[in-house]
Amino acid sequence: MKHITILLAASLAPLVAAPDGEQLFTTNCSACHLIDQMVVGPSLAEIRSIYNGKPDDFVKWCVAPGKKRENAIEMPAMVHIGEEGLRAIYTHVMKVSEGVNEQAQKKGDPFASSPVHTARPCVQRIFMPDAGPAAIAVALDYGTSLCWDAGSCRLRYAWTGGYIDGYPYWQGNGSRVAKLIGTVGYVETESPFPGEAERKFLGYSVKDGFPVFKYKIGTTMVTEGYSAVASGKGFVRTFIVSPSPKSPLVLKFPTDANATITCDKGKIDGTTLTLAPADASKFTLTFSLK
Repeated sequence: MKHITILLAASLAPLVAAPDGEQLFTTNCSACHLIDQMVVGPSLAEIRSIYNGKPDDFVKWCVAPGKKRENAIEMPAMVHIGEEGLRAIYTHVMKVSEGVNEQAQKKGDPFASSPVHTARPCVQRIFMPDAGPAAIAVALDYGTSLCWDAGSCRLRYAWTGGYIDGYPYWQGNGSRVAKLIGTVGYVETESPFPGEAERKFLGYSVKDGFPVFKYKIGTTMVTEGYSAVASGKGFVRTFIVSPSPKSPLVLKFPTDANATITCDKGKIDGTTLTLAPADASKFTLTFSLK
């Protein structure tokens, strides 16, 4: 009877969805790896030739990658994805690269007309102007884009008029930066969060196509999500702060910001937002670019 009870409980337990290898690849790998030609990293066809039938070696490399090519940048560690997720990526790569032959590298941005690059929203790891090497380019819609810096855990700038031309980056094997298409309309020279506490990037997820960045400032966990405005130019920025501050939270934005900033909570005096502790755990700002 005891065994029957255990089996029944197990059958009623909620099933945990297996990692989606295709989605994980799109989010973490597609900015550097094409299916049939090398850009920043080797093609999936080449990866298959090295790791076909060797999933353990693939996972080991992704967790602690080294440098194989003298003129190529070193791949960042993918340890944050976890072994199960890396094995799901391996399965996806082996599947889509089966029977694919390596092609010569083409001129122009290899992602310019790809479904991943042209879809909106779009999130892409790439070297960007006026940002650290861990920059992430985000196209929120067909009008507004932004650059988020994972190295310093903050927004760098937003621009309107287009997305990016990545050809300088691909042509330089990662030694050059992408070119912005459009005009920068908003710049943050520092994080709006006060203090000099150490900042640590914890990765990002994608919800409905939009990025949600996670990082720590000292012992405080911050989740920073983005989406497009309903109409016009601009972006919506939602913060979740944990644990909730015990004293008022004051965020300072650029005094020369070329944007109108509103918040669903707290009080904005010019470009300074003050939130009571009860309001600081979750709040949403809207940046309307002029």
